Formats: sequence, C-alpha cells, structure tokens
Amino acid sequence: MSRPDSDTQESPLDLIEATSALPIAEAFDSLDQAVLILDARERIAFASSRYRRLFDLKERVCHARVNYANIVRIFSERGLYGQETGDAIQDERMAPVRNRQKICRQWRLPDGRLLEETGAPLSSGGYTFSYTEVKAQLAPSVQLKNAKRATVLALADLAEFRDTDTGEHVMRVARLTQEIARSLDNARAFPNEIDQDFRAQVGLASILHDVGKVAIGDDLLRKPGLLDDVERLAMQEHSVAGAAILIKALSLAPDSDYLRIAAEIARYHHERYDGTGYPEGLRGNKIPLSARIVAVADVFDALTSLRSYKRAWSEEEAINYLVEQSGSQFDPQIISATLLVFEERRKTPVIRWSEAMSVGHPVLDRDHLTLIGLVNQMSLPANRGDKTVLEFVLDELLGYAAAHFSREEEHLRRIGFDNIERHEAIHRDLVDELRTIRANFYEGNVNLGDTVAKFVADWLRNHILLEDKNYAI
Repeated sequence: MSRPDSDTQESPLDLIEATSALPIAEAFDSLDQAVLILDARERIAFASSRYRRLFDLKERVCHARVNYANIVRIFSERGLYGQETGDAIQDERMAPVRNRQKICRQWRLPDGRLLEETGAPLSSGGYTFSYTEVKAQLAPSVQLKNAKRATVLALADLAEFRDTDTGEHVMRVARLTQEIARSLDNARAFPNEIDQDFRAQVGLASILHDVGKVAIGDDLLRKPGLLDDVERLAMQEHSVAGAAILIKALSLAPDSDYLRIAAEIARYHHERYDGTGYPEGLRGNKIPLSARIVAVADVFDALTSLRSYKRAWSEEEAINYLVEQSGSQFDPQIISATLLVFEERRKTPVIRWSEAMSVGHPVLDRDHLTLIGLVNQMSLPANRGDKTVLEFVLDELLGYAAAHFSREEEHLRRIGFDNIERHEAIHRDLVDELRTIRANFYEGNVNLGDTVAKFVADWLRNHILLEDKNYAI
C-alpha cells in the first residue's frame, strides 16, 4: 500500500503545528503512556517528554522531523533490543511502520523494566506508538493466565485424546486461527468485530472447538472407516454438546469474552458460508466471525493430518481445496487472509529439511519436519513481534517435542537400541530448556527474535543429523 504524500495531505505534524503545542504536550504527558507520533515520511511529528525520559533521549536527537530510523539505530547501539544489532533488527523494528501493521507486544529493557508497546497506522499516513511500563504487581495475573491456559489445554486434550492426535491438532488450529485473525486485522477486514480483545481471545478459545466430543461414544470416534448417514448425524451432535458445556461455564462467569467466543466456535464452526452446514444452517455473516475463521483452520489441519481412513494431504492440495470452497463452504475474505498467512509462512526458513535428515521412519521423519517448521515460524518477521502468536508457537513446540520424544523413545525400545538412556537424557535436557525459554517469555522477555530460534534450530539440526542417525535405517 502506498503512503499519502505528506506535502499534499494533512499529516500528524500538520495537525500538531496547526494548534497550540503546549496544551497538546501537557495532555500527552498527563497520560500514563509515553507517546511517539510519526508522519507519513517516517519522521517524528511529536514525541512526548515522557517518551524522551523513558528512553533517555535528548531533545537535540529526538525532535520534530527527525527520521524515526535514527532513533531505532540509537536504540540498537545502546542494546535496548537485546543482543541483536545491525540491519536485521533495524528492518524488524521499522517493519510495522512501513507495512502499516498494528502491533501489541512486550519489550524487556536491559535494566529489567518491562514495557508494553502498541502501535497503529494513522489514516493520514503516519503512525503512532505508545509505551506503558508493566509493573511487577501484574505477575499474579500472568500466573492466572497461565493456569487458565493449562486448564483449557487439559480440557481440550480430554476431548481430543479419544479421537485424533491429542493436543497437537488443537494447538495447530489455534495458531492458524490466531494468524488468520491477525491477517484480517492487518487488511482492516471486519473492523467492527476484530479488535485487540478479539485477537487476544480467539486463538485460545478455538482450542475448545471440539470439546463436545466428550459426549460422543468411542464406537463413532474411533471407527476406522467412514461414517454412514446415521452415524454422521450422531457425530454432528458434538457441536451442540460443546456449546452447552461452555454456555454452562459462561453462566458462572457472564463477563468472560473468552467463554462467549469459545461457545460460538464450538456450536457454529461446522456451519457453511452457503447455508448448508450444521447445526442451524446459518448463512454468510450470520455465522459468527470466530466460527468462520476456525472453520478454515480446522478443515486445513484435518486435511493435512493422517487418519485411519485417509492419507495426509499436502499443503498445496489443502490450500487448493480451501480456494475451491471459497464462497460455498468458507467466507471468501477469510480465505484471502489465509492465503496471506501461508505466503508469510513460506518465507526464508532458518533451517531446511533435506533427505540427509531422514531416519528412514516415516512417522519420526514427519515429526522432525513439523518441529523444523515450528522453529522457522518463530523466526518470521511477522511473528517475532507478535506476543500472542509466539505463545502458540512456543506451546506447540514444547508439546510437540514432548510427544515426538515419546514416540521416538518407544521406537528405540522396540528395536533394542543401545545406550537409550543417553538419548532419553538428551531429550529431557531439550524439554527443560524449552520450558525455561517459555517461562522467560511469559515473564515478559518477549524479545526472542532469531536468538532463541537459532539456538533451537541448531540443536534440532545437530540432534537429527548426529544423534538420530545412530538409529537410522
């Protein structure tokens, strides 16, 4: 998208200079946030004195018409972005401004202070940042959030354990749901429905999309072949059952947007855009947006997953199906946003799969490919600054690594592999390291960037090429 020419259109700088500067400065400094406003040419239009104090910037280096890239360079040289320096971190920090993307992320300064940074493009072509210091007393809320997340995953596992690959499916759906919501927000689609709260809740809420399967018998859930018409109708009851479970929970917490969205998703994620879905046959925008997003994420993951009655489709085949069903099964705007997500995912990876990495076991090779894909997701520019998406990537990486190690160790015991104790110890060390990384992340150290991704990538690459080759066929 091209930016307006600031010489011909009203810019933030014009607005500030056209009014009394002193009252505006006083107004901004009365807020708890530090504020920075850029014009359409990426120059400073206004920097509150609170902003200059927060980052110890003198007026001579932080004043109107200074290029924001100069401030980013100063911050990089001071180590405010951590150990990362140079053009890569410069490009990463400038990306939201140049791509006109909203951001909401936390940022740990070298002195230990934790900032919440939000940013948004302005209709005039400029951009605004605000920074709030996160105080230590917020820690209990973080603990509560983590406890809620763990409870949700446990409940989802209870439903999924009897049907698919336990939490692996729901975490993949949750991450794709979150990325689609971000893509829609960046495209300014559904502005009356997608806000910061929606984006914060929809991914976690999607984890419970099939919680109603707890009410379905094993004879249906574990049937090796396709269901007949009667069985299919019985299976469809899981959407109504799931919504009933979550609505009952909502009655005890009526102000919970999370439970409200989860109940919407559980009931309506099998509705179709053309009105031929179930349970109510809703059509188009009558289907809640949350459910329309999860419908795409859920079907994509189901298509690309191996089942007893079907092979796993390739990503290309699944994407082609989504496109073919745009306007009939799926909302066309959501399909467009999903295609942008996959375009982003295909950007240059930190680590590439090669046949040299194969251990000759199709399930374990697929596990390794999945783990490599998750490491690459951590390094994507769009994800490095998105705390919500990184949460799902880290959770999925930790959960999938643990599940993979269990499968690998079972295989080693089956083939009578020598020195299995050493291999298991290596696995435990990696899981412990991932848990430490995750704990630091939840404590506010969100500037993971390429540093952590490179560490995990190197570990996986070396483990697959060296350690795992000891049992390769």
